[in-house]
Amino acid sequence: MLEPRRIEIAATPPRSRVIAADLCVVGAGAAGVTAAVEAARQGLRVCLIDGLPQIGGQSVNGLIGTLCGFYSTGDAPYQLTYGFASDVLADLRQAGAISHRPGRRSYVALYDEAELAAIYARHLVRAGVEVVLGAVLTEVTREGDRIGALLAQTRYGPVSVTATTYVDASGDAVVAALAGLPLQQPDVPVYGTTMFSVAGVRTPVPLRAAIIARLEQVAEAYGLTRKDGFVFAFPARDLCLVNLTHYDTPLDAVAMTARALDAHHTIARVMDFLRGEFPDAFGAARVQSVGQPGVRQTRGIVAQRCLTTAEVRAGIRPDDAVGRCAWPIEFHGSAEGVHWEEFPDGHLTWIPLSAMIARDVRNLVAAGRCIDAEPFALGAVRVIGPCMAMGAAAAAAARLANGDLHAVTPGNVQAIVADNLQRTDPAIV
Repeated sequence: MLEPRRIEIAATPPRSRVIAADLCVVGAGAAGVTAAVEAARQGLRVCLIDGLPQIGGQSVNGLIGTLCGFYSTGDAPYQLTYGFASDVLADLRQAGAISHRPGRRSYVALYDEAELAAIYARHLVRAGVEVVLGAVLTEVTREGDRIGALLAQTRYGPVSVTATTYVDASGDAVVAALAGLPLQQPDVPVYGTTMFSVAGVRTPVPLRAAIIARLEQVAEAYGLTRKDGFVFAFPARDLCLVNLTHYDTPLDAVAMTARALDAHHTIARVMDFLRGEFPDAFGAARVQSVGQPGVRQTRGIVAQRCLTTAEVRAGIRPDDAVGRCAWPIEFHGSAEGVHWEEFPDGHLTWIPLSAMIARDVRNLVAAGRCIDAEPFALGAVRVIGPCMAMGAAAAAAARLANGDLHAVTPGNVQAIVADNLQRTDPAIV
């Protein structure tokens, strides 16, 4: 082999990359990846962009570890979301990377986040989605009542995307915010969590009730504020995931960086608590990995209408329902704990298309936690199962819209996502 030579090159501005698509999806978490894959399968040219350098959003990089909201409640839970969501479940099963545990009168699936990332990537490539990672939005242009183009910056230079329709699956309504559209948010802080994994745990892991009971007694002694949460072990893996932290999640770069840095100090205090109070299980445990700061609610779009808490509590099915879930109201509005509202067996929350479509522009639809919903209502539909249902509905609406989501007939969207409204396959556990 010839020895390579060092050469000098002229300083040139980074090359601008221009992308044209039928649909541009912003945010590569569960909702965004679902929207991109489903839309590409339906024949659309799709571009998916995300500010992180790897795929998966919080479902991968946040070490969430649990697939919530995929099944109904009751003695015989059934699956609620299908299509790409079913493919993900099947691929995880085939890889031996999923297990189920009872929870909330239903099932919660535990998954391997590295395998989930690989599944996302594999299906995006197969579907022909053009993916741009590490692309931070800097500008969104408007042409009257439509989004015109998105401008993003990467380490390799600027990227501009022009599409007929846009999906805001950013979690924080970034597209709507940069477009200067009205936004909505809770009037109180909603707390996030930094998830982390622990290795070297001796089984059995203490029950959640035992951990909470001890936290309530000694949290202050360890410098901890939150007094509830979860520690759960993965079957056949020397690994536990810990969900015992709370912090506010301001939409400010410096403040959120401070939260991320402080998380390591808080995690050390959590480990002191676990080792000190449960030495048989955690005496030799060590932190293996720490997820990105987890965010639950910040701001959302202003849509054609708002999903209300009263609708969620009553299980009302709107005429334009495009997804369903059976998760409780889970609202993290206190540093000390979580507000839970459980529902009777068989209760469903229905997601209306009109809570996803932006009110003031005609070619923007939200999917995931930045839809228009009252804070408690969003607390019931922001978990991964219904987020994937929203992604599927956004893809169907984009296929039918031809750039005008306000003209889409909900019944036509419902026909495409019919499985997510009526199919009841028993949960495979």
